[in-house]
Amino acid sequence: MALAGPRQPGPKFGQSVAPNLNVRHLCPNCRTDPPNIIEEYSKGDLVCGDCGTILGDRIVDTRSEWRTFAGDENGDDPSRVGDAGNPLLGSNHLDTVISHKDGRSGIARDLNRAVQRANNLSNGINGKTNTAVLSAVFSRIGEKCDAMQLPRGVRERAQHVYKIADDQKAIKGKNEPAIIAACIIYACRDAGAHRTFQEASKALKISKKELGQVFTVIKNAVQASGTKTGGLSDGSNNAQESTEALLGRFTNYLDLGNAVFNASKHIAAEATAKSTIDGRSPVSIAAGVLYFTCVLLSKNASAKDIAGMGGVSESTTKLICKMVATKLDDVIRPEWKTEYAPGYAQLAQLGRINDSARNSRSGTPSKSLKTPVAQAQSVNGNANGEAKTPKPEGSVNGDANGEAKVNGDANVNGGGA
Repeated sequence: MALAGPRQPGPKFGQSVAPNLNVRHLCPNCRTDPPNIIEEYSKGDLVCGDCGTILGDRIVDTRSEWRTFAGDENGDDPSRVGDAGNPLLGSNHLDTVISHKDGRSGIARDLNRAVQRANNLSNGINGKTNTAVLSAVFSRIGEKCDAMQLPRGVRERAQHVYKIADDQKAIKGKNEPAIIAACIIYACRDAGAHRTFQEASKALKISKKELGQVFTVIKNAVQASGTKTGGLSDGSNNAQESTEALLGRFTNYLDLGNAVFNASKHIAAEATAKSTIDGRSPVSIAAGVLYFTCVLLSKNASAKDIAGMGGVSESTTKLICKMVATKLDDVIRPEWKTEYAPGYAQLAQLGRINDSARNSRSGTPSKSLKTPVAQAQSVNGNANGEAKTPKPEGSVNGDANGEAKVNGDANVNGGGA
């Protein structure tokens, strides 16, 4: 139990200090235990509530400084500060906002018009976008990144990419949602948090075609500027890295475990190296390889579930699986043949079926097959085993009644009499 006053000398230098967790602050006059000490933040004093002794002064108030004032225009917003400074907006990101509450005198309207004219004039001279417009676009980029569950680093990279493209004047006249989606895709690839075009187009409600066109423009603008966005890549689509990232996401969403992820990552790398699935998109490769791994490891994950997660068709997923199954022994490890014997047998049969179907489509016709001309000149047998040969034109056929017919331009009919 310690009393208020000068502190006792501590241990000498080099000696260990044992923490005393039972130290309490008692009033030296009344010595009430437990103490009744009151902190008066308005005056900065520490006062004993029983005898009124001032135990300390000039105490720092550690509470929040948020207060709601009755005359504020924002109502219940207690914040007295703005957003954190953004280096992309430069040093002039602090603007003056003129209130519209002027008692219907019209002064606020005139002042707002004057500020707008000044901003337009400065933008025309400098050739740059208004700081308020950039701030609004950056806010929308942050909202979309939060909706897509992207980290803060991706959001900052996307804002940097937009600033570079805007300075290069490469996005003038483009659709703003498409620009935001393209910046997010570029930032995701730059940061290693890969997202597909379909996910971005669904979040921004635009078409994949428009997104692809704007993305090409933004990528060329960033590469032409020579500015580094803080990542390891240049925004290009590395198939191997994208496939691994997508495999990790798909396995997490479907709750398949680390064993499936590690096996599918190995199979995808081997299949890509063997040129079995060369030229396919990373999303299709990830979906097909993941289905291949689930069949090998006998996991309860259907092709429909995996295709729905990846945004590809079920037929494409199965096609990639069949293509990988044709090189089954080359893409899997040798010990998996005995460890996962049922799945290996199923994939081996699937690979043989795919090989036979491909050979039948690409093979030449068999020699036993007859051409149409040969079939027309072949001997036809009836049900009684009698052979009939086709007669040339102009031959005379006799019927049972003795009528003679000449097959030609003229027909001569003769009666039996």
